[in-house]
Amino acid sequence: MFHLDRQSVCCFAQTLSPKEAMMRIPFRLAVIACAVFAGSIHAADVAPSAQAQIQSVMAQMHQAVAAHDTDRFMTGYLHEPSLVFAIDGKVIHGWDALHAQQLIWWRKGKSDVVYTPQGKTEFMLLAPDVAITTEALKSHRTQPDGKVSDGTLVVTSVWKKLAQGWRIVYAHESWVRPPS
Repeated sequence: MFHLDRQSVCCFAQTLSPKEAMMRIPFRLAVIACAVFAGSIHAADVAPSAQAQIQSVMAQMHQAVAAHDTDRFMTGYLHEPSLVFAIDGKVIHGWDALHAQQLIWWRKGKSDVVYTPQGKTEFMLLAPDVAITTEALKSHRTQPDGKVSDGTLVVTSVWKKLAQGWRIVYAHESWVRPPS
């Protein structure tokens, strides 16, 4: 076993000239930087990023949207009265109220609406447990009166990491519909 006592270390340090000691500093810093960088790569492999975790929840929500499955879609939202959803000049408070409204919008799963993403979802991490996403979408649907309706919407959501995973705690939709 190799052992350095205090005397050996002091003697070793004293055998280097100041110039030699200074020349070894960049090498030591490079070794430390490589160790830190390697550790961060390993940590990134172990824990998926907040963005990847949220994108996974969003992918499940998009599958539910395609099926007009309100119950599955709403799993991405905070299941509490403190949930806030703003749309068309109205503010909906609470999961139960938003769930009831979503059933109406999708006609209890009988809607034919199709949403098409317009570009990539924007993502901003505000804190390790809070993020914002913004999605631009086009919609195409048949109204209850039989008329076809196309529109463009933007959805901005505030996500919070909770014990059950990432959930939307606050959201806003803005719509632009072509003139009739």
